[in-house]
Amino acid sequence: MSDIAKEAFDVKIAGTDQQESKTSEIEEGDPWNTIEDAFLKRRSIRKFKKKQVPAHLIRRILEVGRFAPSQGNCQPWKFVVVRDREMITEMENFCADMCRKINGPLDYTAHKKGTFARWRSESILKLFAKWQPSTVHPIPFGAVNLIAKNRFKVFHHPPTVIIPLMDTRGIGHPEVDLGIVGTNIVMAAHSLGLGTCWVGLASFLNNSPEWRERLGVEEPYSLVEAISVGYVLGKPMQNTVSRETHETLWIEDGIKDLIY
Repeated sequence: MSDIAKEAFDVKIAGTDQQESKTSEIEEGDPWNTIEDAFLKRRSIRKFKKKQVPAHLIRRILEVGRFAPSQGNCQPWKFVVVRDREMITEMENFCADMCRKINGPLDYTAHKKGTFARWRSESILKLFAKWQPSTVHPIPFGAVNLIAKNRFKVFHHPPTVIIPLMDTRGIGHPEVDLGIVGTNIVMAAHSLGLGTCWVGLASFLNNSPEWRERLGVEEPYSLVEAISVGYVLGKPMQNTVSRETHETLWIEDGIKDLIY
């Protein structure tokens, strides 16, 4: 083994020993560490200041995203960064218009009970629910309804939008890898004092040849999400974000147990 290789090996072993030492010092019930606390307190931000984020901070965020793990280390992604406010507004308007086109025939509440129009909307919605049940779930469909009525925004007026593009040739399930990339991005932004919000409805842009061209989305890449980034407007709560408690099946020494 060369001296350089031996030195690198010794450094790696030393780092492992330090990590194990830190882990052994943690007792049950101890406070969360800095990284754990960041994950627990990070929240989606939907109000941003007009102030632009310095370009070097966005590059730092992208670098952390680039180091996300992926299946087979195939790294099925590349990034598009939009910092042109006029273009972001155009993206907002396009996605909002798509929401109105979808909401129109599906919003049966817009019609009086007993009318043909209401029956038609209910029938279309039921068929749509069988075809894509997750799409018409009350949460995303509720957002579509509010956006269609100009009561909610798609991108929430951020100064910067990061778009991770998915390489459809990725190993296994590249959409999972893209989710990991997005998590790295939002947590990196959080560590820099910036707010972020996942924008799933940005996927409407992927269905538009014009927008695919404007955003440089070429085969085999696909636009499946976007992330709004900016300085937080106001003072959102800094407490741990509430989450449901799910049961966990714990298997150890041949014994199965449910924990919460």
